[in-house]
Amino acid sequence: ILDIEIEDDQIFRSIKACFAREGFAHTVIAFAASGIVLNTLSTYMDYLVTLGGSGRQAVGIIGGSFQVLVMLSSIIVGKITDKSRAYFHVVLALLVLGGFALAECGINLDAGRGDGLKASLLVAAVLIGPLQPVATELAVDVAFPLCSNTVLVIQQLVSNLCSALFIPFFQMVRNFGQEADGFQRPQYTFSFYLLIVIHAAAAVFFARFNGKYRRFEHEKKEKR
Repeated sequence: ILDIEIEDDQIFRSIKACFAREGFAHTVIAFAASGIVLNTLSTYMDYLVTLGGSGRQAVGIIGGSFQVLVMLSSIIVGKITDKSRAYFHVVLALLVLGGFALAECGINLDAGRGDGLKASLLVAAVLIGPLQPVATELAVDVAFPLCSNTVLVIQQLVSNLCSALFIPFFQMVRNFGQEADGFQRPQYTFSFYLLIVIHAAAAVFFARFNGKYRRFEHEKKEKR
C-alpha cells in the first residue's frame, strides 16, 4: 500500500509540474481539440457520408482514407516541423486552417453535395491530423526535462475525456435548429457549428502561447 501511495504521489507531482510550465496548458488544449474532432468524425463517419447521399461502400472507402490521411499527414508534417522547430506557428496554422475545413464540411452537409462533403472530410483529416504529434513535441519541449511519457499520457487523458463527453452530445444536437426562419437545414449542421467553435476557441487560446523551448535551448547549449 505504501508503494502505491508513493507512486500515485509521484504521478500527481509530475502532472502538477507539467502544468506549472508556461505554455504547457496551451499544448494540451490544441491536442485535445484535435482529438475531439478526429474521434467525433471517425465515430459518425457512416452517418455523415450517407447523409451526403453516398452508399455504404463509400463509407468504408472514405473512412479508411480518412485514417490513412491522418497518419500520413502526421508523419510528413511532424518530420518537417521537427527539422524547423517551428512548433508554435505550425500548430496555430493547423488550428486555423482546420477550422475552415470543418466549416466547409458543414456547408456540404446537403445531400446534393455528397462529393464536396467527402472531399472536405479528407481535407480536414490532412489539416487536423498532424495537430496531435506536433502539439506533443511542443509540449515535450516546453516541459523538458520532465518525462516525455508523462506529457503524452496527460494529453491523451484530457483528449479522451473531452471526446467521451462531446461525442454523444454531437449526436444529441444533430437536429437542433434544423428548421429556422422557414429554411430547412441538414442534420448535424449545429453539431458542426460546435466543432468549429471548439477549434476556433482552441486557436484563440493557443495564440497566447508563452512557453519556452527548453529542450531546444538545452540542445543548443550542449553543442557549444
